[in-house]
Amino acid sequence: MATIGGGHSQTTMTDKMMMTIAHAINDVVLVVMKTPEILEPVGIAQEKFFAKVLGYDETGLWVQFPDFELPVRVGEESGLWIPETMQKVDASVLLPWGSIATVMHFPGAEGYDKASPFNRDIGFKVSDE
Repeated sequence: MATIGGGHSQTTMTDKMMMTIAHAINDVVLVVMKTPEILEPVGIAQEKFFAKVLGYDETGLWVQFPDFELPVRVGEESGLWIPETMQKVDASVLLPWGSIATVMHFPGAEGYDKASPFNRDIGFKVSDE
């Protein structure tokens, strides 16, 4: 077990781990966007919102987008879409690192480890444009 501080501290690496975004996967976080306009083409116009973290990569943070409205597809063969008829689906959205101002994680806070009880408060308000 390695000690922090060159052996002078009693704190071990297992006692106090450095926080990383990996600790937030499957938890609910508060995301504050630096450039919220980057998400306007998909109908998201909020600067800050709660979201469940699904993962991350070198490009950005993957979060859950519950109840995203998607046009219904008529059939595989026809390839036709009916834009007037929408279905609600759970989607994932990539938030590019450069567009994120900060991410707040709440480890140990009751209810912030599962998104389902907060569905009305988690996700995005879709703009009417």
